Amino acid sequence: MGAGDRPSRSFAVEEAASALQRALLTCIGPGAAEQIALAQARLAWQEVTTEAGLARGPLHSRLTRISNGAARIEASDSMLAGELRLRADALAWAANRRMEDRPGASLRITSLTIVVGRGDRSGSL
Repeated sequence: MGAGDRPSRSFAVEEAASALQRALLTCIGPGAAEQIALAQARLAWQEVTTEAGLARGPLHSRLTRISNGAARIEASDSMLAGELRLRADALAWAANRRMEDRPGASLRITSLTIVVGRGDRSGSL
């Protein structure tokens, strides 16, 4: 079997993604595919912000949901939120690139809504 006889990598990834989605729909139901897509988007966001140096020490952000391409991002600090707003287009592009060949990653980020969240804060100042 020569190199030309093998299916392309993107075809193999698409086939794996389709098989995964079919299995999830059969076993868990239609909400499973959406949950996997959101998990892939969250992972891509975490990777991109870490690589960009935007997740260090007490500074962190997390993607909480995506609706019609608009991703809601909770930032731990107002200074970080400002930095995320400045880099919003580049961060969305980078996250989409990360998700391109991942099985189940069907969401695409077109814009970011950034808020200062209360996610992991304790009640004390």
